[in-house]
Amino acid sequence: MAAITTEVAIIGAGPSGSIAAYQLATAGLGVVLLDRAKFPRDKPCGGGVTVRCERILPFSIDPVIEDVITGADIRIRNESSVLQSSGSVLTYMTQRSRFDAFLADKAQEAGANFRDSEQVTDILSRSGDGFRVHTRSGTEIRAQVLLGADGANGITGNRLGFDSHSAGAVALEGNVYFPDGVPREFEHKVILNFGYLTQGYGWIFPKSDHINIGVGGSRSSGGKRLKAAMNKLAEIYGIAYDSITEIKGHHLPMRHHDSAISIDGAALLGDAAGLVDPLSGEGIFAALRSGMAVAPIVEQYLASEVDSLTGYQLELQKELIPEIETSEALMQIFHTYPRPFVWMLQHVGLFWIGAIELIRGDSTYLDLTNKFGKLGRSLLMPAAWLGKIISARRRN
Repeated sequence: MAAITTEVAIIGAGPSGSIAAYQLATAGLGVVLLDRAKFPRDKPCGGGVTVRCERILPFSIDPVIEDVITGADIRIRNESSVLQSSGSVLTYMTQRSRFDAFLADKAQEAGANFRDSEQVTDILSRSGDGFRVHTRSGTEIRAQVLLGADGANGITGNRLGFDSHSAGAVALEGNVYFPDGVPREFEHKVILNFGYLTQGYGWIFPKSDHINIGVGGSRSSGGKRLKAAMNKLAEIYGIAYDSITEIKGHHLPMRHHDSAISIDGAALLGDAAGLVDPLSGEGIFAALRSGMAVAPIVEQYLASEVDSLTGYQLELQKELIPEIETSEALMQIFHTYPRPFVWMLQHVGLFWIGAIELIRGDSTYLDLTNKFGKLGRSLLMPAAWLGKIISARRRN
């Protein structure tokens, strides 16, 4: 068996794994970045990269931007829609095949050893001797630090005994291609449609030569419900269902409260740690944030300044994890009865401005609840709890 010795092994070359590899390699550490797929590879995802993602990245993503979103078409079911404009960039549209390959290239340029088509088959932990990662090709990677960025169904969390997330939501999506270019009615805006799925919504996102169409909802939404909702969504916007290609289903991991995402010299990043925004289903920001947060803690660990990666979890608990927990509470409130909230998004300027600030990252969910003061914060969790009960009763 061929062996490679390195300081850090990262399993999974999505946004969290690649940005962690970039940061660590830039700091002069030895990094091996593994992914089971041959790059570039596609991944189920709407492909929206928010403004706050762009802000925290140490380089421009201009080479992979396919559309710039400045507005949103919002409606409930097949009722009248309202087009809201932001007057500024809301988010950027890309394809995960291009975005992830771009980030992996950046990691390589920084000095990381990127090995795609390298499926991990086993992980062995040795006290005081780091980790041994075995791959299907017969390679063994020996590393002092192991980072799992291998998604919701990854091997890292399973082999090392993490219990960090559950299948919180499910989604179904596909693409519709336009050889002559995306029709004007889909350009520069996102389409959001509510009311067909519990705790979810439908979307249409424009790219350079196609649109991504999808629906997502709670895990109680089975395959038949998802397909029926996508069919309705396509019908409303004049899309023939049989023109949708590359249809894929996937689940969005939601973090368990108080679950560990670091143990000794190992840690989970991004989707592997369940770091997804429950309200929007967006996971790229949390992936990038976690990958960037773990890097300095790994440096301290390898320099024997700390004896574990616990500081990584503590760092995320300052802002990111409270944001996710607040988002989950707001999701329960919003989706229990979405109609008044959608109406306010459509017609109340201050409400839409608040949504713009959230999407762009100019404000946070915590900022939003703080605007309501102590009363709003004290009512948030009971209201979310009530929302869970109502949602469960509806499902039953």
